[in-house]
Amino acid sequence: MAAAAMAGKQAKKRHDAQLKIKENEMYLTTLMKDFDKSADGRLDKSELGDLLQQVNKGVRPTEEEITWVFNVADSSEGPEDNTISMSELKVAITSWKTYMDNKPAIDSVFEKYDQDKTGKLEFHDLKNMLKDLNDGHEPQDNEVWEVMQKATGKGTNGQAFDYSETSAEGVGRMEVLYAITVWYAQEDQKQSEVTMSSSCCVVS
Repeated sequence: MAAAAMAGKQAKKRHDAQLKIKENEMYLTTLMKDFDKSADGRLDKSELGDLLQQVNKGVRPTEEEITWVFNVADSSEGPEDNTISMSELKVAITSWKTYMDNKPAIDSVFEKYDQDKTGKLEFHDLKNMLKDLNDGHEPQDNEVWEVMQKATGKGTNGQAFDYSETSAEGVGRMEVLYAITVWYAQEDQKQSEVTMSSSCCVVS
């Protein structure tokens, strides 16, 4: 009896999950149909902006936000082609909702660390943030630059990157969560290397 009840619950969970998937697919199909003005099954950046405005309850995202979502989605499946397909639209919606869920935290970060209110965490701003994340220990300059490069995607693949401390390079609102992730990944790697080094020095 108990096994039968458990099997019934599992079947219901699978059914509910499948229903949710179908609902999401219908939702995306409706959005694509409503905002694909050229009816070619793809969205350009302007059309995506209009779509995000509806998803965002009538409030249009900033141009920076639209561009970020567009680039993330467009690069999610193979080479970028400056359009958003149906499958990429799913990435766009997920990325936007994740950003909005974290927006209060992002706002707090920029309120505290964006000293000159440029909308970017420049070298010293980012260094101050990483110092706080590092329990008050100031990070090395090369560590700050590495986080900035990885978070912005600049300075890689042959792209030029300005390493001067007066550089206009900086981490934008859409990139700060990734910058924090990069920092903790670097710290985990350093800790792992220290642990391995200590283990190698132990004589049995």
